[in-house]
Amino acid sequence: MAEVYPSDNELLNMQSDSETGVEYIPTGTAPYYLHFRKLLYRLLLAARRANDLRVYDKGGLEVGVKSGKFWLGTGLINYAGSSGNTLADDKVNIYIYLNSSGTLVTNEYNSFPDMATTPHIRLAQVCTSGGDIDSITDCRTGHNIVLPYGAGGIKKTIEAHTANDTLTAAESGSVHTNLGASATVTLTLPASASVGTVFSFAVQAAQQLRIDPGTAAIRDDSGQTADKYKSAGTIGASLTIIAESAGNWATIAKNGTWTEET
Repeated sequence: MAEVYPSDNELLNMQSDSETGVEYIPTGTAPYYLHFRKLLYRLLLAARRANDLRVYDKGGLEVGVKSGKFWLGTGLINYAGSSGNTLADDKVNIYIYLNSSGTLVTNEYNSFPDMATTPHIRLAQVCTSGGDIDSITDCRTGHNIVLPYGAGGIKKTIEAHTANDTLTAAESGSVHTNLGASATVTLTLPASASVGTVFSFAVQAAQQLRIDPGTAAIRDDSGQTADKYKSAGTIGASLTIIAESAGNWATIAKNGTWTEET
């Protein structure tokens, strides 16, 4: 059912919109064009942020993207806007987004990436055919608006393990401990993790915490051998690793003594 308007009487008696500050033009106002410009001015102020990172049709197979900013962790990334982005023809779905470095991606045809493994800003879904753009669906929904971590926004997930477990790529960015464990705990890393998948580990019980990379290697100063776990058993020891392009795990932070399986 279509959305209904207020009654004619209500509309004629409205003075202003309290949420946006937009003022209605009183009946019989003169000169009308001046009040119309005032109305338009307030409307544009209220709608200005809605234009950030908006994908628009440039004619033919070209789209433009308006400028805008977004947070990635505690870093504010500024996208300057672009035009003349030529899309592929005869595509039912083209998923347009900005990756974590602020680069525009216009050649994804299956779906938007998994947000858990590939942080990105979703902009639009476009359909093309016959050398033209058929439709642009705006995808800049509320998931794009977040508080940066340092300001009290998105927090890391922390999980305490008292038994062996296998981590998934969707858990990237999380922290894992052995708090409450009464024996050795082995945590197995996901196989073939996407580049940039990151995990942190912290020993919180005086038991050995083992990080098993499967057939990959965890590279640090204790060794770089494939299919060998790293372990520590002293409370306070911590390790942060990230999946790299060679299919292994690079150590980017370490505290305490971690040893490689012999």
